[in-house]
Amino acid sequence: MSTSAASASVRDSTRWGAYLACSWTWCIGMFLPVLLLREMGWAGYLIFAVPNIIGAAAMGWTIKTGSDSVRFVEKHSGAVWWFSAVTLAFHFYWIIWLFRLLSQALEIPGTWIAGGLGVFGAFVLLIGWTLRRGSVQKSALVLLALSLTVVLGTFFSSSLQSTSAALLQSAKPSAEPFWMLPVMIFGFLLCPYLDVTFHHARQKLETTSKGRLGFSIGFVLFFPFMIFLTTRYAGIFNTVIDGERITSPLSPLLAIGILLHILCQWVFTVTVHFDRIRNLPGIGTRKKGLAVLLIPAGMIGVVVQGLPMYQGLTAGEIGYRLFMSAYGLIFPAYMLYRVIARNKNGVTSLYTLWVPIILAMPFFWMGFIERQSVWLLPGMAVVFLGLVFQKKSRKI
Repeated sequence: MSTSAASASVRDSTRWGAYLACSWTWCIGMFLPVLLLREMGWAGYLIFAVPNIIGAAAMGWTIKTGSDSVRFVEKHSGAVWWFSAVTLAFHFYWIIWLFRLLSQALEIPGTWIAGGLGVFGAFVLLIGWTLRRGSVQKSALVLLALSLTVVLGTFFSSSLQSTSAALLQSAKPSAEPFWMLPVMIFGFLLCPYLDVTFHHARQKLETTSKGRLGFSIGFVLFFPFMIFLTTRYAGIFNTVIDGERITSPLSPLLAIGILLHILCQWVFTVTVHFDRIRNLPGIGTRKKGLAVLLIPAGMIGVVVQGLPMYQGLTAGEIGYRLFMSAYGLIFPAYMLYRVIARNKNGVTSLYTLWVPIILAMPFFWMGFIERQSVWLLPGMAVVFLGLVFQKKSRKI
């Protein structure tokens, strides 16, 4: 390969790496660390970040070519569609529920809001323009630059420094990270294979070397900065979640920067998922089903704001945790049973998938809603034991 061709390959991989980092920075990466830092401190963040980075990057290594990605999507188009559909519903629920928290945590003056809306509108137009030209990865580079600028800005805010310190001091040492780690590994190692935007990038980075480089750049170089930014505003968000008032507001410039980061990342993820699922096999028959998911999800985001707390959690946070169960249990279980085990043992029945999922649900409820994380271990055991019983039943 010539020097110019090698340089072009690196540029292409870098652009798609930015696309991957931004498409994967959604309502989990922008908010789950807020909750984990509150519950477990930096240990909670690490059990989220490390499996997330490794699992996302690994997809570009294990699916060796763009053709392999095409075959995977064709074979599992239903699961890929449902992954995007639930992800879109999750985003609609989350942004509506989060709106009140954003207004309380950031307290942005009206003139700054007007300017921020102008920037946001320009970014939306940029996404639309780059989508039509088939170069949406270029808008990801702009978004990445915005988010990295906000990361740097957070280090000049005394308000963020004090709220972050108070948040970390409130987290009590416990064994929770140990009990929760298997679920984090299970979800983050397997979910990326059902993300249609990952497959889009993998198919564009067709060769083995370009795919591995693009996913490595996206998730080892860019993505860690995105989720690290979440830790910078976690303290001020937890303050308003707990019902307290912000005594030292952020500077308007930093507040509008954080707001733009959240809104632009949100609209980027939603836009690219809508764009890619249009091309999935059989999507025409599923369009009405998507509306059935999104409209109620948004309505629930409104309703939960008036519901009482349970087990020290607001109704909004409970809804958020319930959505998370799809990525900690349902989708990775699909990968385990219908992709990994099917390749080895010929598992074909959906019955063998849903029985262990249903049996594991009470344990996940105890772990995530009742906040007794030790119950997650037997929940994971149920999922894996289902494979053992399935294999034995085939021999009888």
